[in-house]
Amino acid sequence: MLDPSVEAALESGQIALLDLIRFDLPGKTVGYHRGGRPYTFNGLIYYPNRWLQIGNMSSAVGIAVPTRTIEFSNIPVGNPDDAIAMIEQYDYQNSPVIISHLAGEPNTSNVLGILASSIYEIDQVRYNEGAVSGSERMLTMMIDLQPPGRSARGSTGVKRSQAEQQFDNNPTDTGLEHVATNATIPEEWGQVSR
Repeated sequence: MLDPSVEAALESGQIALLDLIRFDLPGKTVGYHRGGRPYTFNGLIYYPNRWLQIGNMSSAVGIAVPTRTIEFSNIPVGNPDDAIAMIEQYDYQNSPVIISHLAGEPNTSNVLGILASSIYEIDQVRYNEGAVSGSERMLTMMIDLQPPGRSARGSTGVKRSQAEQQFDNNPTDTGLEHVATNATIPEEWGQVSR
């Protein structure tokens, strides 16, 4: 349910959209947006000019995990707080990433509310060197994100712990409390006469 002020702004057609991305890396939380100056939201400074593409979700049939690939500028910077510039120094695998879409008043820094927010985990980081333009290359970095929890880890065939079950489903779930082994269920193909 949207805040009434957000609904009113949507109905009037007078709204500004601000996309934010937050990385909770081990020992460091950092945020980025696609604007031209630093922006503070909920006490976190979101840095400008590095987040190039918001990315799309891609998936396949079967057990493939949906993946969202976002693109960042990987041009070196001197800012020691810019964790994306130094992401290889962090144990980033499976770190939480939150992408939020804020509704705001046009031509101001006033946020009316959150339109949508999605949480992911970092799957992998890839680097791409662009074509030579004059004597320079554009260096970009792609970060593949996947949904958090069991769906991102896939089926491993090993017994899940109670804590893992509660993290992925419900904090009060006690479904695995007395389970000791995975059950083996025979698969029967075709018609079975009984």
